[in-house]
Order: sequence, then C-alpha cells, then structure tokens
Amino acid sequence: MATTQYLRYLRRGLRPEGPPVHLTLFVTGRCNLRCRHCFHWEDVAKGTDGPSLDEVRALADSSARMGPLLWVALAGGEPFLRPDLPELAAAFGRHGVKHLSIPTNGLVGERQHDAVERMLSLCPETHINVAVSIDGPPEVHDEIRQVEGGHERALAAAARFREQASREERLGAGLIVTVTRENQDVLADHLEELVREVRPDHLTINLARTDALDPTLLEVDLDRYREVVAAKRRLQEQGLLGRYEHPFARVAEARDRLMYRRVEQVGRGAGGQHLPCTAGTLSAVIFEDGTVRACEVLEEELGSLGEVGWDLEALWESERAQALRRKVRETRCECTWECAQADNVLFRPESWPALAREVLRV
Repeated sequence: MATTQYLRYLRRGLRPEGPPVHLTLFVTGRCNLRCRHCFHWEDVAKGTDGPSLDEVRALADSSARMGPLLWVALAGGEPFLRPDLPELAAAFGRHGVKHLSIPTNGLVGERQHDAVERMLSLCPETHINVAVSIDGPPEVHDEIRQVEGGHERALAAAARFREQASREERLGAGLIVTVTRENQDVLADHLEELVREVRPDHLTINLARTDALDPTLLEVDLDRYREVVAAKRRLQEQGLLGRYEHPFARVAEARDRLMYRRVEQVGRGAGGQHLPCTAGTLSAVIFEDGTVRACEVLEEELGSLGEVGWDLEALWESERAQALRRKVRETRCECTWECAQADNVLFRPESWPALAREVLRV
C-alpha cells in the first residue's frame, strides 16, 4: 500500500470524532476447544451463532459509508468453523479494507487452508493475516487447551499457512502466544523453538485478561511477561522472526514495543502518562448477537445492530454512544487489551513524541 494511503488513517488521530478505522467482529461462538484461559468462554459454551452473511454484508456496507476501514479482525469461537468465512471476509474486502486478521487454533484441518485460498481470491486488495495460537511446549499447550495432540496439530497448521504465505505476498502467517500463570515460566524459551521451526511472518503476544474459564490462569507474574516480550525483540534482532513489510513498518514495530510497555505498566498499576483510550472512538467490538461495545473489556453497549438492520452508522453517533465515549474519557479508562493499547499508541498525539523516538531506535 502506498505511503499516502496510510497517512489518511494516521490523520484520524487528530480528529476527536469520526468513523471507526478498526472493527473486531465475532463471527461465531462455536469452537472445537474449551481453552482454560479463554475470556469468551461463556459464549463458547453456548455455541452462540454468529451473524448471517446478509447481516455482515449490511455491516460492511454501513462501515464503508462511514469511511474506509484500515483493519478488520474476524474472531470467535473458532472462525474457520464457519464454512462461509471467505464470503464474510469478502463483505469487507469488496470495500477495499486494507488488513484482515483471523486468529485460529489451527485445528480445523484442510478446510482452513482452502478457506484462506478463497479469501485471497475474493479480496484482491486486502492483506490477510492468519495467526495460530500456541501456548507453550506440547504438554503445557495441550493442558491449557484441553486437547491431546493439539500442539503438534497447531504447529503443523502454522507451517502450512506459512507455506501458503510464501506463494502469496498478500498473506501473512503468524503465531499468537498468550501469557498465563501456567505457561509463564516456559514460554520465553519455547518462543525460539517455535520461531525457528515455523519462521512466522509475525508474532503476537497477549496477556491473559479480564475473565477466564479457569481464573487462576490470570495470575501472571509481569516479570515473566516482560521476558516473553524481550524474547520476541531478540528474535527480531537476530533476523529469525519476520518483520512488517509495508511503508510504515518501522512505525508499526515501534508501536508494538510501546504497546507492550503500556500493557505491562497498566498491569502493574504503575501510573505514568495516560493515553485517552480510542476504544469506542476509533474502534469497536461486535459480538455474535450484534451487540456493539467499545472494546472486549467494558460491558456497556453502544447498542444492538439487530435493532437497526446491522447499520453501524445508526448507532455510532447516538446519544448512548456519545455517553459511553464521555465515560471512557472522564474515568481515564485503561486496561491491558493489546488492540486498544496499540491504537492508543498509534493514534493519540500524546504518544507521538515517544513513538518518534522509538522509530529512530529500530
């Protein structure tokens, strides 16, 4: 994508009001696992159905009328359990969304790889990122995700996605690791093994948060979290871990480093500079039943898309939405959700001096 195309999104940071640039859409609550650290476990237990294809198309059309989206994440449950996932992606791709990301446990078999090929065909202007979740060495991963042989199968899926990505420059194949109490002592060391075997294009580190099927997994030693983050940086510097490949790659890498610092800082309750949160202003989370929230953490709702024909524009400037934004601002709301903190670092002018200094260190 040309540099000038990215600049129009970065300018959004100077506007206090306007359309979202980032949506997370939970396309299904169905899942083939019962991961003990899952924050979405209640909807997974219910097997909550996601929106219909027509509803997603209406949402994508509405979002396009509001303004161009930079990034859409299709989440779950397990997204690849939806046979129409490529068509859901195409609902946004036909409007030129620039980045589409799909997290997966990697255990859906050949169907997940066929789906990716179809997405690439249906979304010719979109860069698609698929990331497989792996939570430590085999015995740790399988215990957390409650599936025998899960690590081996997930690793094979990640390698297969990477092979697909080697043939298509618009496909990125990555890994996601979530730091929990159960894996915190072994995850940093396991990262190098994973990266050497898969050679992923990117690696996402999450900190277990808010809720979990097994709440004890949330009790993370943040010194261990810092070690995992440091391991990622070391692998990048050694050239073993893929790096972003677009005009603002240096900015994206600097953003990630500042994001991890902020997540740790908030997790420790350490204070420091407050960045007004962009959740509900630049981004929104849409759950399977059409409920729209500012983020994955706050329970307050902007409204229900089911009540307005899946027209996000009808909710976005409502008094209810405005009231929620005021609450986020006035309460100085902050949390450890990485997506929100990444947006805050990138789009809040208050962070730009630190971001500029970090870019120069890349």
